[in-house]
Amino acid sequence: MPECTWRLFRFSLPLAMPLPSGASVRQGWLVQLQGAGATGWGEVAPLPGFSRETPEAAFRALQVLLPRLTSVPEASTFAEWAETVAPLLADAPASVRWGLELALASWQAARVEKRLDTWLASDPLPVISINALVPTNWQAHPECLATIRAAGYRTVKVKVSGHAPGEAARCVRQLRDMLGGEITLRVDANRAWTLREALAFAEAVADLEIAYIEEPLRDPEKLQEFVQRSPVPVALDETLAEQPGTPLHRWEGVAAVVLKPLLLGGLLSAWRRAEEARALGMAVVWSAAFETGIGTRGLLALAAASRSTEAAGLDPYRWLADDVVHPRLALQPEMPVGEALTGPWRPNPVVLETIDVAA
Repeated sequence: MPECTWRLFRFSLPLAMPLPSGASVRQGWLVQLQGAGATGWGEVAPLPGFSRETPEAAFRALQVLLPRLTSVPEASTFAEWAETVAPLLADAPASVRWGLELALASWQAARVEKRLDTWLASDPLPVISINALVPTNWQAHPECLATIRAAGYRTVKVKVSGHAPGEAARCVRQLRDMLGGEITLRVDANRAWTLREALAFAEAVADLEIAYIEEPLRDPEKLQEFVQRSPVPVALDETLAEQPGTPLHRWEGVAAVVLKPLLLGGLLSAWRRAEEARALGMAVVWSAAFETGIGTRGLLALAAASRSTEAAGLDPYRWLADDVVHPRLALQPEMPVGEALTGPWRPNPVVLETIDVAA
């Protein structure tokens, strides 16, 4: 096992728009793994209001784990690596597993001179579609729709959690009219409604050809009833993070799963969910939780390696007014994976503070 060195950097990035929690900055840590002539990077950044662990708990876990991982097991394949790494991080918080697994995986890929996507799978997709994210208050900024159309996005996601069902339906109908029928439209309710309210919304927009409504219910125990009664397909997101051990077949009829490794418990947990979903005929949508350029590149590699043709939810990256790397990742509706993963970039020292792991 090669001897490796970990470095830890704290970051705090300004946001162009506040997070759902109201925060105006995105904070977390980068982890860098070096050894055997290779370097791997990962990102640990619990998302306020969504992550189950606090930033303080994540940092304590890093202080415990990094000194234990100086001898990194080698693996010739992703499957072999998964069996070796999973037990090492089994008790770590979700965001810590995501960051450390990403660093370990990208280090393994670099060690054998491969991109992360081609190390994860032998035949990754060369291009990944991206969906545009429309904020809840888009009506106050209608110019954002013109920008989306001009850029060539074919899939758009709108959040409606700040609206009552009737108001949300009117908002979505107006959005459909402005975007046109050729755009794939996704709706995210972030568990805003009761079963009765969610069904009222679904009936009101049934003619709009919505791809799916994401997490409509305040009470996830009633999801199965909603799936059976709703004229609009359903996608799972928060429920997956809350119930990591529940088999997907419990939610028979769900159309899609939205996979956020930062919330699901890492690269491996999300990858297994993707395999499980595909076996059940559910669409797999890889999605961001406001990651930096490091985490977003990791998500892009996962989407390509899993060969998901669903537009990935990576647009939250645009909400960052700065990044931990230069140059910034140039998001576009159709992302060339190889170019994004191999394009030259360097850490941004202006926003990175070196942290003593033992401190």
